[in-house]
Amino acid sequence: MKAIVRFFNSFCRPAAVILIVCGSSFVSGCSDAGDILDLALNPPERKEIDTSIMGVNNFFVDREFGSIPEQFTEIRDTLGLPRVRILLAWLTDVQPSPAVAPNYGFFDEIIGSIPAGVEVLVVLAHSPDWITDPNNWVNGNPRRTWIDHWLIPTVTRYANVPGIVGFEIWNEPNETVLVSDVALGLEDPDNYYELLSLAAREVRTYAPGKLVVMAATTSIQQNFPNTLNYNRRLRDLGAEGATDIWNVHYYGKSFETIVTSNGVGSFLNGISIPIWVTESGETGPNRQLAYVETAWPFLREEIPGIQRFYYYEYGSTAPVDNNFGLRTTDPALPVSDLYLYLRDGTR
Repeated sequence: MKAIVRFFNSFCRPAAVILIVCGSSFVSGCSDAGDILDLALNPPERKEIDTSIMGVNNFFVDREFGSIPEQFTEIRDTLGLPRVRILLAWLTDVQPSPAVAPNYGFFDEIIGSIPAGVEVLVVLAHSPDWITDPNNWVNGNPRRTWIDHWLIPTVTRYANVPGIVGFEIWNEPNETVLVSDVALGLEDPDNYYELLSLAAREVRTYAPGKLVVMAATTSIQQNFPNTLNYNRRLRDLGAEGATDIWNVHYYGKSFETIVTSNGVGSFLNGISIPIWVTESGETGPNRQLAYVETAWPFLREEIPGIQRFYYYEYGSTAPVDNNFGLRTTDPALPVSDLYLYLRDGTR
């Protein structure tokens, strides 16, 4: 199961260098050029973050950071964070064939360890190898198969767990992670919208008190405008009616994509439901605090609909220069500057 955490470790990319040319594919007109130039000359200032709207991603696969209950306790009591985003990955070792029931042993351990005062967002994602065979599909539809074999059993199993706030339907569907996931065709936003719509109906049927959270794409401002266009297509198909939360990931900077006309800011400011940023972070234990104190206040000022940020991630065993973790296994830098800020309340 350790491999599931690796799915989330490739998102921080260098911000693009923008050449401001009126009428270019990035700058829609000369009115944009002034805003972008002003941002280049006067980049966002560091400001204190609002930790009351903060959560953290944790997948509980690295026991170097303690047992599952110990990790939950540290997040709540030491870091003061009441929200955790977790992943329940439907892999072949969870359900080796459609003829057997899923093995929830590891997931039951996580869910059963949720302490009082902690709210968990459950991500349901990925697929076992056998879904690549159309003979295993329900009604000839791989997305219906995912709903019937994974979402419904999982949602019904955990519907009455008070610590679960909602179910997130997939993760970054515009970028395929597992070979088996290709069968669902989610790089096409129309197919993801079908999955989301089917999932929303079942979550609202079997767990009416839980939120339906759409999947975020890869970082919304990167690969501009392709990733944003995936979001636009979901909006145009009616995703605001299928989800309770519009979900965004934000890595890197590329702040110019936020302020440009028809960019990320104008798009998200047109969304009528709450917005959560469920992944955002920076590599390097000594760069995290500066990043969140720059990017997060800027995003909230430009996009007032953002209600939450979930830092990526609690702990990582990756090499320190490519490590997003608040905790690392490097003896020289076991915790990050953001960890110390959350623990001590001082910069």
